Order: sequence, then C-alpha cells, then structure tokens
Amino acid sequence: MHLSNIFKSSRLVTAAFIFLIPLFCNANESYIFNNDKIIGDRAVVKINEMAEELYQKSNISVYAFVSFSIDDNVVDKAEYWNNFTKELKQPYALLIMLTNDKVVDILYSPELEDKFDKAKILSPYPVTGSILPLLVLKKDYDNFTAAILNGFADLTEQIAASYGLVLKSAIGSSNRSTMDWVRFIVYSMFTLAFLFFIYKKVKYRHAKKEK
Repeated sequence: MHLSNIFKSSRLVTAAFIFLIPLFCNANESYIFNNDKIIGDRAVVKINEMAEELYQKSNISVYAFVSFSIDDNVVDKAEYWNNFTKELKQPYALLIMLTNDKVVDILYSPELEDKFDKAKILSPYPVTGSILPLLVLKKDYDNFTAAILNGFADLTEQIAASYGLVLKSAIGSSNRSTMDWVRFIVYSMFTLAFLFFIYKKVKYRHAKKEK
C-alpha cells in the first residue's frame, strides 16, 4: 500500500476512534439509582436503554432514583436533593420514588421547564397520570416496577417529542395499552365501590322504615 494511503487510513481510524469514544464511555452508564433493588432487572435495562438513547440524541440526561427512603439522618431534604442533583449530568430530569416515604416527584434543570408536563405525569387520576394509578392497585414490587418504568417512559418520550425526536427504545403503544387496562380496572373498582355504597345506604333506609 502507498505510504500516503497508509497515513490517510490511519487518520480515518483515529477520527473514527475519537468519534466513538463518547459511545464507549457511556456504554455502561447507569441512569437509575436503584439502591434497594425494588424494581426488576429487565426494567432497569429498559430504563437505561431509553435514557442512553435520549442522551445520545439530545445530550439530556434522565435518571430514576428508586429506594425505600433516603437516609434517616437527613434533616434538610431540599439540601440533600440539591447536592445530589449537582452531581448529575446537566441538563437533567430525575424521577424519584421513595416507597416507604410515599414520595413520587420529578426534579429537573431549568432548561427543561417546558419540555414535559410534570403535573400530568404525577397526576393521581388514571386519565392522565402514568405512575400513581399503577400504585393504587397493589403496593408490591411488581407494581413499583410497572409504575417507575411507565413514568420513566412517559417522561423521556415527552422530552424527546419536545425536541422533535423519536426514540426507537420507547415503550409507545404498549405503554398506552397498559394504562388503558389500569384505567379500566381503577374505574371498575371506583364504580363497584360507589354502587356498594348506594346499596348499603338504600338497605339501611329500607331497614329503618320497617322498624
């Protein structure tokens, strides 16, 4: 091979290597702080997959913090989270779930203020919320996994959409189907509870008239 071609090839290899360095550096990046192993391994893999794709396409980092609670010795929780988020890649969004403390929240950089609908994601109503409705059914590890995965998918997909991006790793239609089932179950529970309440009231009044 001609010497000039060798130099050209070497420059191409070097350039390609430099280009791929960020990909290798982030290959094992973890976007979930799963301190207590509350959620399943498959959900952790999926969360990392969605977060990594969003980061590669937008340079925005989305994280999840899932634990039973934060350290009992923490007095100022606002300061705790302020210090914690300083260590994250900026700009960031951090989805928090503390199961024992019954805390679900989203912290984020000012740059992402209008990039997603926090109130909608954290809504307790099945029509809009993507996290809390799943926790209503039964508070166990399966539901925690479903709730955090569903909420994380909603958050990352909203941010991606605000930048005109489409994530190949997005849950998408399957995510919406899950929520449709949740809505059906929750509404059915509320309807049955309401009908049972009416039945008890009518039965009580009827019994009272007979006395």
